[in-house]
Amino acid sequence: MKAMHSGFVKVLTVLICIGAIAAGMISLQRNHVETAARTVEMVYDYNNIIDSASVEKKTPDELFSLYKQSGITSLAVYDETPEKLVNHNYLKVYRGSDFAFRNPSEAGRIDKDKIYIQQGSEDNSAEYFGEVKEHLNAFLRPEDLEEHQIAGTDTLEVNGAYDKFMTMPLGIFKQSIKNAAAKGFYVVVRPSNIPHVTQDDVQLFLDAVSSSDKVSAVIFQGKEALGYKSQLKYLAGGLQKLKIPVVLIEAQNQLGFERQDGILDLARYMDYDVVRLYAMSKDELIKISPDEAASRFYISDIERNIRMNLFPSYKFAADGKTLSETNAEYISDVKQRLEEHGFSVGKASIMEPYFPNSIVRAIAMAGAASLCVLAFVLIFPAAFKFGYVIEIAVLLLTQGLFWLTHSVLPLQMLALGCAVCTPVVVVSLFLEYCIKQKNKAFSEIGWGRLFVESVAILWIAGILSLIGALFISGLLGDIRFLLEMQIFRGVKVTFLLPIILVSIIYIQKFPFFGHVVASDRDFVQFVKKFCSVQIKLGLLAGLGILAIVGYVFIGRSGNNGAPIPAFEIALRRFLEDTMYARPREKEFLFGHPAILLSLAALYRKWPQILHYLLILAVTIGQGSMVETFAHMRSPFILSFIRGLDGLAAGTLSMVAALLGVMILARITKFFGERYGKL
Repeated sequence: MKAMHSGFVKVLTVLICIGAIAAGMISLQRNHVETAARTVEMVYDYNNIIDSASVEKKTPDELFSLYKQSGITSLAVYDETPEKLVNHNYLKVYRGSDFAFRNPSEAGRIDKDKIYIQQGSEDNSAEYFGEVKEHLNAFLRPEDLEEHQIAGTDTLEVNGAYDKFMTMPLGIFKQSIKNAAAKGFYVVVRPSNIPHVTQDDVQLFLDAVSSSDKVSAVIFQGKEALGYKSQLKYLAGGLQKLKIPVVLIEAQNQLGFERQDGILDLARYMDYDVVRLYAMSKDELIKISPDEAASRFYISDIERNIRMNLFPSYKFAADGKTLSETNAEYISDVKQRLEEHGFSVGKASIMEPYFPNSIVRAIAMAGAASLCVLAFVLIFPAAFKFGYVIEIAVLLLTQGLFWLTHSVLPLQMLALGCAVCTPVVVVSLFLEYCIKQKNKAFSEIGWGRLFVESVAILWIAGILSLIGALFISGLLGDIRFLLEMQIFRGVKVTFLLPIILVSIIYIQKFPFFGHVVASDRDFVQFVKKFCSVQIKLGLLAGLGILAIVGYVFIGRSGNNGAPIPAFEIALRRFLEDTMYARPREKEFLFGHPAILLSLAALYRKWPQILHYLLILAVTIGQGSMVETFAHMRSPFILSFIRGLDGLAAGTLSMVAALLGVMILARITKFFGERYGKL
C-alpha cells in the first residue's frame, strides 16, 4: 500500500514513538511503585485457633506457634458477641428465671423477663466486663441497661430477648486486640457497621484500635463499611492519624471488590492508603486440594497485586494430621512460594499513591490517539485524504476531555482504542509483508527458511504489540487503576473487534471470489456472493467447529468465562512453576504458531479461506498480548515478561507446527492446487 509510505503515516509514526516513550516512562515509574511493595500479610482467625486447641489436645500457645511457623503474621479479631464471650469464660449471661433460681435470696430484685450479666472466671474477665458495660451503654437505650450489686457481685441488667441478645455484635474490644497482640502477631480488626452510626460509635472503635500499636489494618464485615453513610470522613481521619490502612476485598470473580457500601469513598478520603486482599470461602476451599489452594493464594499475590491473604480453614483434617496441621501445611506452602519469588511475609506493603505527571501523560495520550487514527485509515483507506483533519479532531477531543474534566473517561477511551488498534496495525503490517511474498513458491523458501522467517516475524510482531501495550500501561498507570478502584473497560470488545477489523482489511488485500474489495460496490458484491454460498454438510460442520471455537475464545475470556478442564489447570500450574509468568494458551498454542502456518499457506498456495482463518488466529495471539496489560491489577513487569515468555513458548510451538506441516505436506499440496478457487 503506497499510503503506508506517505508523509501522513510518517508523522503518525513519529507521534506514536514519542507517545510510546512517554508511556514507557510512566510504566517504569509504575513498576517502581509496584516492586517497592512486596510484603504480603498472612491473616488467620484468632478465635479459630483458640477454639481448635480445645479439641486437638494442644494448648493455644502450641497452635499459635504452629501457625506462626507456617507463615501467619496477623490474627483477625472480629466483633465480640455475648455468646463468644460466654464461650471463652469472659462473661456469665443468664436468663432472669435462671438467675433468680441461682440467687434465691435476691429473687425479689430479679426480673425473670430480663437478662443478667456478670464477670466470668477467665483471666482478663474484669476488663471484658468493663468493656461490655461501655459498649452496651453506647448501643442500648438508658432505660434498657441498669447496674446492680447482686450477691455482692457487679451485675448488668439488660432489657431484651435472650436469644437475640446473645448474638448481638458488641464491636471490637480493646482486650481482644491486646490478647491477640500478646501472642506475637499483628492484629487485623474486622468491625461491622452500626445502624444509625454516630461519631461516638466510630470513636469507640478508634479507641479500641489505638489500644495497641500492633493493629495493622481494618477489614470490614458485611455489606457496609463502618461509618457508612455519615461518619466515613471522621473514620478516615482517625485511621490516618493512627496510620492504619483499610482493606479492599477482591471479588470472587476477581473483577473489582466485594460489595461494601462506602469502602471506595473511604479509600479516597484516606488518600488511597489501602491494601488489596484475597480471601477464599470455606465452601470453595473444601472443593480443592491443599496444593491447589496454595497455588490460588500464591498466584493472586504475584499476579494481582494482592498484599494480604485471609486464610479459611478446612472443615476436615487430611493425611492423618490434625485440622490445624492441615491448614498450616497449605499456608506454609504459600509462604515458601512467595519467598522463592522474591516476596516476604510481614505487615502488608502499602503502595505509594502514585499519579504520573500530567504533561507526560498527555504526550502518551497523543501517541495513543495517533495509533488509533493510523488503524482507522488502514481499515478505511479512503480516509487518508482527510488524515490530518481526523488526527487534529481526535487530539482536540481527547486532550480537551483530559485537561477540562480531569476524568478517567478519555484515558479509558484511548486505552480501549489501543487495545483494539494495536493488533490491527501489527497484523496489517504482516499482511503487507504477505502481499510482497505472495508470488513466491514454496520451492524458493524451504522448510528451514520458513521457520527462521516465521520466528523473526513473530518476535518483530510481538515487540510491536508490546510497544502498543505500553500505551495501556501508561494511560491507566495511576493508583486508582493499580488498586482496581477504576478499571479498563471493554475487555470483551478487545477480543472480538480486532477480528472484525482485520477481516475488513483482509478482503481489501486478498481476493475472495476472484477479486479484492476495493470500493463500496465491491463490498456489496462480496456480501451478495457470500450470502449466496451454498450450505453443504461439510460447510455446516465447519461452521459448527467455528462456533465452538468462538465460544471457547469469547466465553473463556474475562473472569466469568467457561469452565476450565482439569488437564488445562495442570498445564497452567506446570507453567507457573517453570516460568516467571505463565503465558496465555491462546498465544503460544494458537496465535503465535499461526504465523508459521499462515506463511506456509501463502507459499504452498493453500485455499484462501484457510489463509484468512490463520490470519485471524495471528490476530488473536497479538490481541491477547496487548489485552494482558488491560489488567492493571497485574504488575507491569509481570505482564511484560508474560508477553516475552509467550513469544518464547510460541517459538517452541512453531517447531511442533513445522513438523505437523511437513507431515501433512502431501495434503497441503492437494489444497494448494485449488488455491484461489474459493
